[in-house]
Amino acid sequence: MPRPARLSETEILDLIANLRCSRRNRIQGDDIAVFRGSRNVYAASDALIEGVHFKHGWLSPADIAYKLFARNWSDFLCKGIRPSAALLNLSLRTASARHEFVAAFLRRLDTLFHTHGLTLIGGDTARSPHDHFSLTFLGTAGKFIGRRSRSIKRGDLIVQLGYVGGSTAVVDKLLKKLPCSEKEMRFFRAPQIFTALPHSGHLKATIDQSDSVMKSLSLLAQNNDAGLTLEISKLQLSRPDLRRHKDFPANVLGAAEDLAVFAIADARLPLPRGSAAFRAVGFVDSIHQRKARVTYILNGHPIKPPADGFEHFA
Repeated sequence: MPRPARLSETEILDLIANLRCSRRNRIQGDDIAVFRGSRNVYAASDALIEGVHFKHGWLSPADIAYKLFARNWSDFLCKGIRPSAALLNLSLRTASARHEFVAAFLRRLDTLFHTHGLTLIGGDTARSPHDHFSLTFLGTAGKFIGRRSRSIKRGDLIVQLGYVGGSTAVVDKLLKKLPCSEKEMRFFRAPQIFTALPHSGHLKATIDQSDSVMKSLSLLAQNNDAGLTLEISKLQLSRPDLRRHKDFPANVLGAAEDLAVFAIADARLPLPRGSAAFRAVGFVDSIHQRKARVTYILNGHPIKPPADGFEHFA
């Protein structure tokens, strides 16, 4: 008897989105949600799971805390919302439920919370056959920028904040048990955190790059029924040597977990240089598309994108 097909992440999310209780959500299919109290309250949750996002030996307890915080912070940062409170869930295997492990994890998390002005308001702990760390952030301050915007028009810019490629390159080496330099490991252990979203008034739609570059751009195109053109050579890379790799387009377009921000912006967006500034990497070439698409250009020629191999449940 054949084994039943395993659902992909997209199929699981589609099942959740079709629940009656989900359809009441005012912001569907985005990185964070909103509910109304005395004012709009935004919420999002993300996790770091042993065997899915990391293996022990790759990260110290403090590194795990940093990456967990960065993943959640990035979801809010790219939406223009500042979180102020958080819930922490810890499911730990026996080997991790030791004072030295938990204390080191919590010290780093406490420093990050203090630095960025968050209050830990609760959560849960449990025993588990593998380690599972999750945070839920809540916030009210800021002006929300979604994945979808009715104001997008032909000629708008596709822009990138931060760098891509470093984290995926390191994971590939770690899985193959190849040596990594300390500089390379920093991309994986400490993904970039931005304290603010620059020139947010010019941004129309945003997404953070926790999934692959390809998937992030495809979601922007699909949410806006748009055609996008991306100049691969203009992408800001964590490591310049990635351009010299024989599989350069595939490696960069498949890069995930760097927590860069991609956005659609109007052409008036200031574009100074630097890691804390947006850089133009493409443009909106059409709108009101029946089938949204992204065209990838390298050295003046369209290229066929690789199969997007990034999948949380691979």
